[in-house]
Amino acid sequence: MVAERIFAKTDKGRAEVIGRGAGLSARQRTVLIMVDGRKTCGALMQAMAAPALLPILDELAALELIAPTGPAAPAVPAAPAIDLQTMAQAKAMMIGSAEVCLGLLAAEVVRQVEGAQDEEQLLRALGHWHMAMQASKRGREIALTQLASIKSCLRQSPQALPPSPA
Repeated sequence: MVAERIFAKTDKGRAEVIGRGAGLSARQRTVLIMVDGRKTCGALMQAMAAPALLPILDELAALELIAPTGPAAPAVPAAPAIDLQTMAQAKAMMIGSAEVCLGLLAAEVVRQVEGAQDEEQLLRALGHWHMAMQASKRGREIALTQLASIKSCLRQSPQALPPSPA
């Protein structure tokens, strides 16, 4: 049954969350971020109406950004996690710019960034940070430059690099 199906991001999908190169719509991007390899389609349908969700899942699968997992499908290999030093560096950049540019609104953004325990949560916090920065007069001026710096930092994570040839 469709409601029991589980999708996970592929390496290409994880890169898309960071790099935004596929030109996804806001709804497609939202679904891509929500797909985590644990939530069933039924759980995702609670967040988004089923008629809207299923075509988006099909589109993301066709773009090879997500793939089905579970007993009926081969598991998608997990990408290496971002190392702790890189995560701390990205968090510091987000927190510093939020505190300078967002005023009282920084507290919620900082709470979310500080609470991120893994790459998925950090990317969600990055999205929240970026939206808040874009909505702020002071933040809007530096948001794109800061976002590029944070993404560069995340891409350079030693654990995110492909293994060396033997």
